[in-house]
Amino acid sequence: MQLAGGETLTVGQIAEQCKIGQSTASEQLALLRQGGLVAASRAGKQRLYYADAASIRAQLNLLIEALEQCCPPSSKR
Repeated sequence: MQLAGGETLTVGQIAEQCKIGQSTASEQLALLRQGGLVAASRAGKQRLYYADAASIRAQLNLLIEALEQCCPPSSKR
């Protein structure tokens, strides 16, 4: 599934690309939205999904901070 560069896809398009059922795609997209990785907008009756780059970047920064606290980089290489 590609949701890069501001591309938006419907649930049906995502399901088709991933070769899964539409209900499964919808369930997975709901989880991704809860996690802040994917966002959605409305276009008429359809919901269009897209990667939430700002949120992904923020979450990656939090992960990096957590890893640096628990597992600081080794000065020995």
